[in-house]
Amino acid sequence: MAVTSGDENIMHGFVLTAIICAALALILRLGERGIQHLGSVRSALLLMLMVWLGTPALAAIPLLMAEPQTPYILAYSDAMAQLTTTGGQILSFASDREPVIFWRGLLQWLGGYLSILLALAVLAPLYLTGPGVYRSSLLSVDKEDLSSRIGSLSMIVASVYGTASLGVMIWLLLAGAPFFDAMIAMFGSVSTGGILPGVSSFDAVAGRIGAWGGAIGMLIGATSFTLHWELHRGRVWHFSDPETLGVLAMAALSAVLLFLMGAHLSPAILNGITLATTNATPMTKGGTSLLPLPITMSIVLVGGAALSTAGGVKVIRFLLLFSRTGSELFKLSHPSAVKPTRFRGQTIPESSFTNLWVYVLGYAGALGFLIVVVAAFGADFEEASNAAVAAISNAGPSFLAGPGGPGDFSHLSPPALLALSLGMALGRVEILAVLALLSPEFWRE
Repeated sequence: MAVTSGDENIMHGFVLTAIICAALALILRLGERGIQHLGSVRSALLLMLMVWLGTPALAAIPLLMAEPQTPYILAYSDAMAQLTTTGGQILSFASDREPVIFWRGLLQWLGGYLSILLALAVLAPLYLTGPGVYRSSLLSVDKEDLSSRIGSLSMIVASVYGTASLGVMIWLLLAGAPFFDAMIAMFGSVSTGGILPGVSSFDAVAGRIGAWGGAIGMLIGATSFTLHWELHRGRVWHFSDPETLGVLAMAALSAVLLFLMGAHLSPAILNGITLATTNATPMTKGGTSLLPLPITMSIVLVGGAALSTAGGVKVIRFLLLFSRTGSELFKLSHPSAVKPTRFRGQTIPESSFTNLWVYVLGYAGALGFLIVVVAAFGADFEEASNAAVAAISNAGPSFLAGPGGPGDFSHLSPPALLALSLGMALGRVEILAVLALLSPEFWRE
């Protein structure tokens, strides 16, 4: 695309990136000869951390070369926003620079794929996606040998993710979208990244019918891919699954609030879906701007299902906390009763709730620290809070303070953008994994 459009700067960026990646691949390939891969917990977590922090460093090169005067930290932040499916805009490019738009969209799409694959291969076997996660053949990975099925998992995820993406793409094309616009909108839909091809709302791509196709893609992306995988066996368990019902309930609640604030029914439903899935891109003119900012921030913080492309705390954790609250209230009136907390037919042990509370406290602490850092570098409290929530919940377009519209972080200072980039990566790595990496016990033999 860069060659045919005559965009030499970004063409050189792609060539340089290919050379660097090939060199790194060769070095790693030669260096691993004769080494047995044990797939330990430590190596798995380090691999995941390197993927989310290191890949944007390479992905930033074409963006840097596209505008040579751009500081590298801004290009890195922009690449991080795309790869973590946060979808924020740090660098400004003309809408007719199709290679740049395509690269951003492709990064979002690949980031959605990586988030599912790493959740299945690393987080789920280590029980870091939340207790009570749906049981599936995809999760039958021995935590002592986490690398044993990475190849087969990558192919399975690619088939499910690719099929969903192709379906959304066909829908948009049939709705009348130009091929390039349909492809970019599809990238942002299934990945819940929210990129749009130079328009301000999703319905500008292919009308209201096209927007409904995009909304369906967002719901597919924000619900568990273990459930989507079971469809090939003829098992449709989505509407009996508490996580899926939780995501739909959050979308319905958001739609009702938008409707009560004056939106028409169809736009209210569409924008309710984009908020509940942490895509957060405006589906219609005005988008979610009718909602008070604290409500918008609360919805995206809840997030989608575990083992999905959505960000946020994840709805499963809130469902478990509500179940636990019901058990505790029952014990207040029946002190001698034994009432275990059950979820998806499983009895959730006490240790799981300890981990859950550690996660919630760690998430709140990380969010508070991020707000303080962003505010320290020039943002006011409301803007810093909105930016921090949008970053750590991987819902960039929910940041409404930027001069360029939803998701525009470009006016923030470079140190604040770097802090937000780390927050975006943190939203993908999971708080408990980071706490484990920071623990001295984790590094002792």
